[in-house]
Amino acid sequence: MIQFHDVSKRYKRKNILNPFSLTVKEGSSVGIIGPNGAGKSTFLKLVASLERPSKGTVSFSGEPYEKAIRRVRAEIGYVPQEIALYEELTVKEQLSFWKKLEPVGVEEAFIDEMVQTLRLDEVWDQRIDRLSGGWKRKVNICVGMLKNPSICLLDEPTAGVDLAAKEDIIGWLRKLHQEGRTLLYISHDWYELRQLSDEYMVFASGKPVFQGSERRLLEEKANLMNSYKEDHELTRILQYV
Repeated sequence: MIQFHDVSKRYKRKNILNPFSLTVKEGSSVGIIGPNGAGKSTFLKLVASLERPSKGTVSFSGEPYEKAIRRVRAEIGYVPQEIALYEELTVKEQLSFWKKLEPVGVEEAFIDEMVQTLRLDEVWDQRIDRLSGGWKRKVNICVGMLKNPSICLLDEPTAGVDLAAKEDIIGWLRKLHQEGRTLLYISHDWYELRQLSDEYMVFASGKPVFQGSERRLLEEKANLMNSYKEDHELTRILQYV
């Protein structure tokens, strides 16, 4: 369980995340939606401990992140929106390189299963710079998930991929969730969200303004659209719920 209490984030003189409190339940699969610039990616980085809050506290199973940081980082896998790969390496070399950087041993059986499920064996000896965007996304996910984490954080994991690659990725993430892992992922794709989400988190005006099931979101949709009616991008997103 991850708890945020009165957390905010500020860069220099700009508020990125306004004060908020919420709890992410263990084993949940949370689809994060909202306009660009609403603080979604910064929120994921706070969960991953890549950023620290300017104010407030983040707790992991009741223990402040500052005290639990080693345990947090051992249990969390983070996949950024940006492709963070070495272009000159092959897929095989890429995974081998990142495995060596993990502070604890990785489970070869888990990596083999991930490679097979995402079909990376088909491009195993190809260089990253010769792969399509979809293949790069898959490798990016593998790198982020190498440690077989219990909490999986993904920032638009299927952005710019073809339908076949998207189905592979969604299928893999669904399997991870069914095995009990917690998923927190940002997406603009309602098909993907409905395939994976137990609940949704909606961001607007620099903070999460809703957290709950799709049924609750449908019930509160009109109120959200009215409360943030000047945010036209949020209105466009919610109209497809």
